[in-house]
Amino acid sequence: MVTEPIQSVQEQDAHSPLDLEVRRILQKLGKLPPSREVPYLTVSLDWRSEGTSPGREPAPEVRPSERRSTHPEAGPSWRPAKQQIEEEFEALLEAHGPRGDAFDSLSADVERIDAYLEDELDPAAQGVFIVACQAKGLFVPLALGLTMETRLATGSIPSLSQLALLQDDHPTYALLNVDQKDAVLGFYSQTNLDQSISIDATGFPRKQQTGGISQRRLQARADERVAAFACGVAEETRNALDEEDVSMLIIAGDEVITSPLDDAFHQTVKDRIIGTLRLDNNLSSQEIGEAARPLVAAAERAREAEAIAKFQNGLGQGGLAAAGAKATLAALQVGQVMTLIMNDDVHLDAWADFGMQTYGVGKAPKKHPAGGDACAMASVELDELLVWLSLQTGAGVQIIHTDGPISASELDEIPDAGQAPPRSEPAMALDDHGGIGALLRYS
Repeated sequence: MVTEPIQSVQEQDAHSPLDLEVRRILQKLGKLPPSREVPYLTVSLDWRSEGTSPGREPAPEVRPSERRSTHPEAGPSWRPAKQQIEEEFEALLEAHGPRGDAFDSLSADVERIDAYLEDELDPAAQGVFIVACQAKGLFVPLALGLTMETRLATGSIPSLSQLALLQDDHPTYALLNVDQKDAVLGFYSQTNLDQSISIDATGFPRKQQTGGISQRRLQARADERVAAFACGVAEETRNALDEEDVSMLIIAGDEVITSPLDDAFHQTVKDRIIGTLRLDNNLSSQEIGEAARPLVAAAERAREAEAIAKFQNGLGQGGLAAAGAKATLAALQVGQVMTLIMNDDVHLDAWADFGMQTYGVGKAPKKHPAGGDACAMASVELDELLVWLSLQTGAGVQIIHTDGPISASELDEIPDAGQAPPRSEPAMALDDHGGIGALLRYS
């Protein structure tokens, strides 16, 4: 009878220099109150460098007569995003200057962001996301393991749709790499290892040279030991997934151990398995994360299709779905939305009177629809307003990818000029409702 199949369980933090826990920070940013007088500045950057060396190109050669300067001019940045954002900063300050509370706050924000990018950002970052408002004492920088679209925005609320998209597309997942003697349960965020749990088995029975047990009894004890170890690993995995609130699990291992693992897993663990991998023993954690990335992407596309199916089934009188921008916005205002569903290319106008908590789709009307001050209505982007209201009311956000799959034959064909790229089926289903909908908590 096998007892105590597990010898040790050790938890280890990867101590990543990156900000991998996006979900918690996104929720925090979504709770920020509106700021009408002085805007929030939101910056996202694709921080990949040109070539192989980050930083800046060498400064132009200085003439002998000019070498007295103690601060030679730096060369242009090797990061295209840095050059782009510097130009946009200059235009932003020119538009808000030359004085005033908004100009002073934005000037301080730009200076603080420049200092962060130059001196504080870790070189491992592939993307950057920053929300700043000096007038409110706010500066939240995120060094990310994945790229983002380079963009600058100012407004009464932070622009959080890109961060919500990153969180939606790249949720934290677990990968269990296991053999007959040990197992490692790693938690990955943005394809980077965040933390891990190592599980080691006790020694296997070995046949002695003299007076040992028979080969058949030895094999039976080995099989018993593997089954017992699988049960121990299954229980540790279940507890860790529940504690970390992780809903995706990938299994890597040979059939000798994965078969008894499948028998030992609780159904709540089986429901979270999104695929299996075969991994080389010498892969780094970064390579393991990249190998798992297609499985996570496929699982996310499946979740999008499932959300659209629920949305379609909930349409109609008394159903648990809202269709279109106006109905979704109205449902968000009363806390009725459980999950916002929106195509990733929705960019429409909206307006908001944050003081009266009144919102509308399209350009702000000349007369306040609720009898308030028309000057209190601020222009906002509809997608940003919907994401902000979702975070304010505790609703989930499901952003649908519009890019459809491209077949091998289509890759060989040259598309016609102006031809739109293929769209995914979930996106086309939501296109019928303006690309916006919601699953509701109650009808």
